[in-house]
Amino acid sequence: ANGAAVCFDTDTLRLAAAWTDGWLDVSKTHLDSYKGSHPALVQGAIQFDTKMGPGWAKGDDFNDPRALRNGPLPKNWAKYKGLYRHGDQVGLAYTVGGDEVLESPGYEKERGLFTRTFHIENFSSPKTLLVCEVEGATPKNSPDDKIVFLEQADSSTAVGLVGAPAEAKLAATSSGRIHLDVPALKQPATFKLALWKHQTRDAEKFTAVLNNSSPITNPKDLIKGGPALWPETLTTRGRLGIGTTAYVVDTLTVPETNPWRSWMRFAAHDFFSDGRAAVSTWNGDVWIVSGIDEKLERLTWKRFAAGLYEGLGLKIVDDKIYVLGRDQITRLHDLNHDGEADFYENFNNDASVAPSYHGFAMELWTDRAGNFYYTRCGQRADPDLPFAGALLRVSRDGSMLEKYAFGLRAANGLSVGPNDQITFADNQGNWVPSSRLDLAKQGRFYGWVPHSGRPEPPTDYEKPICWIPMTMDNSSGGQAWVTSDKWGPFKGHLLHTSYGKATLFHVLMEQVDGQAQGGVWQFPLKFDSGIMRARFHPRDGQLYVSGLKGWQTAGARDAALQRVRYTGKPVNAPLELHAKKNGLQITFTEPLDKAPAIDDQNYAIEQWNYRWTDPAQVGHDPVAVKSITLSADAKTVFLEIPDLKPVMQMKIKFSIQAADGSPIKQEIYNTINRLPAAGDRR
Repeated sequence: ANGAAVCFDTDTLRLAAAWTDGWLDVSKTHLDSYKGSHPALVQGAIQFDTKMGPGWAKGDDFNDPRALRNGPLPKNWAKYKGLYRHGDQVGLAYTVGGDEVLESPGYEKERGLFTRTFHIENFSSPKTLLVCEVEGATPKNSPDDKIVFLEQADSSTAVGLVGAPAEAKLAATSSGRIHLDVPALKQPATFKLALWKHQTRDAEKFTAVLNNSSPITNPKDLIKGGPALWPETLTTRGRLGIGTTAYVVDTLTVPETNPWRSWMRFAAHDFFSDGRAAVSTWNGDVWIVSGIDEKLERLTWKRFAAGLYEGLGLKIVDDKIYVLGRDQITRLHDLNHDGEADFYENFNNDASVAPSYHGFAMELWTDRAGNFYYTRCGQRADPDLPFAGALLRVSRDGSMLEKYAFGLRAANGLSVGPNDQITFADNQGNWVPSSRLDLAKQGRFYGWVPHSGRPEPPTDYEKPICWIPMTMDNSSGGQAWVTSDKWGPFKGHLLHTSYGKATLFHVLMEQVDGQAQGGVWQFPLKFDSGIMRARFHPRDGQLYVSGLKGWQTAGARDAALQRVRYTGKPVNAPLELHAKKNGLQITFTEPLDKAPAIDDQNYAIEQWNYRWTDPAQVGHDPVAVKSITLSADAKTVFLEIPDLKPVMQMKIKFSIQAADGSPIKQEIYNTINRLPAAGDRR
């Protein structure tokens, strides 16, 4: 509103830049186009800035200790705690050397002053702040050390100190920097810095400008919650799916038109204990959805938070919302209970932010101990970045981040099962010849060589549960475990989603001598957008999926929040797949009609392998079935294949029918990593 903006670097706690006459050029970002290609750029005239490096010294040392000048400073040096929002004001909370600081940036338009207002309860030792710098400028200090200048040609940068303790001093240095020295403090102090850029001939006016500046407002006034920015709630009516099948898709209608022109592209969702949902958008919003019941007749949408950096993961723990952004995991607090987040707490920001467009942080789940898991893309990210291209684990209190698994290219989705089974799915590309679904093992390497975490290039990788061909899943989404009987016969089974194809799969998984393997088949369902995330509702037990259109996807709409509802009708689908020494055993959910079930003309099997570095399929070979038998309960068929061998990709196509005459036409895409011992035959 005042035509001015600042950029605060939460990694280094420096005021990176301040400018007037505009905000940001977002025309080449995902904020203004479906995919985006470049970061936002300053749109306006920069008045002050600082170079990359610490905003506060450690002792008197401003040298950057970070190996790649990327990621947060060491915690004993400085630590960003979060952002308080109070109407159109913000308060920045952080620590310096363990001592807490509250800072509020501002701009006094009528005087052209940028301000930084501080509240410090106590400083255990003296500390030095970098205020601004002008390369090649001549310093000019005042006798009382409360006003200083950096002069360059006909331009002058002035900084003044208002209301500070007597021992606090400003200093303009010969290196073109302005520092603020703050003494050790035993009593609370509230003061402000005022920054003014002007022509050198007007330097004498600065004292008058400073004396007439606005009264100091204590940043502590911003930490109790402020007025709501988005008081309106929006109402939509959902649509129930129709059909005679076991599963139908209900739609929670999205308020695509809203007063704030918020672009609704859903990246993640989860549920509160009372059944409400929280949904995050790629553009950085969080919305609360109420009224999720059987009929979906009155859905209420409330904007809860905004301004997050690509909220591609969301988890609710003890009814608190945690959002994964590219920069950090943010825990959101509604301090005054007005339905909007007032404190955006930095729960963990230990990972470096990759400047590459592809350096996304994806998904967010927790295990039974409360630890958080998410992935960071390795595609086009610097291999020296310590946490790129990996599955990461954050301790339940947010204090520690560690690599759990290595070598991930662009794993959009993951899940944590009821027994802490961790799965993830990586997307096809270089070093990942086709989409792959994995059961994670700690410390293992999963194929993306640039981020192998090994001193020497690996010659092999952990085998996936299954490979999925591009024709079925060209860009994987997340997974979810079925945890109740309310969703049909699949309790204890894993589901997988495809963002690229906007589809849902059932995963047929087995363990052979400790090696996971299996396959997937696709539910005959259609979704409005590319599916990013899947979660089961804590009350109705049904599956809810959310997604967006941004990257390449078959989904048609910008956003989708939909329910896959079990109708109670027979499912008539594969339930289990097991590789035996001499064939394949497929168990179905319902009894089969024997005659078509044992007719080998109703089956077609082919197999092929992939090159590790090349996504091209190699050598599609037909697989001969010697005989077919049906179990006594008519639910399991055994396809005898005498020369069965491990293979990366197999396609099992069949057209049979259930005992009640219902057709079963399906394709299973599976992987055989290991065959059981010779005695395990049919």
